[in-house]
Amino acid sequence: MAGARRAWRTRRLFDGTRILDDRIVVAEDGVVVAVLSADAVPDCAIDELPDDAVLAPGFIDIQVNGGGGVMLNDSLTVEGIATICAAHAGFGTRFLLPTLISAGRADIARAIAATRDAIAQGVPGVLGLHIEGPFINPERNGAHPLANLLRPE
Repeated sequence: MAGARRAWRTRRLFDGTRILDDRIVVAEDGVVVAVLSADAVPDCAIDELPDDAVLAPGFIDIQVNGGGGVMLNDSLTVEGIATICAAHAGFGTRFLLPTLISAGRADIARAIAATRDAIAQGVPGVLGLHIEGPFINPERNGAHPLANLLRPE
């Protein structure tokens, strides 16, 4: 059984490699199934995008410290991760890795557990967890709190 089909006509399509002019993109159940010339007639209604729009695939961000007013380090919960993912989805990020800035061992364990639970619960967009640090040169710590930096064992 075929799913819901949608189509968009765009003056500019970024296919992940290059810009293509004047195309129709057809998707079924959220998956692109065809890229057609602008004069083609797909078997579904066509939404016209604004002339200045660029249609592009969803982005993947591998380092996201926060979003939607939430910083992962301050909200090591499924809800915190869901808020971050939803905020970034609104800007075209389809998938991401919530990123924990150098933290103590207990917070690292909480971040791992929250991410595991978010994935198990199907939070849209979360692919895994980026644990940044804590093995960072204290003379070049940037935003990482000195108290959370560790020496490798």
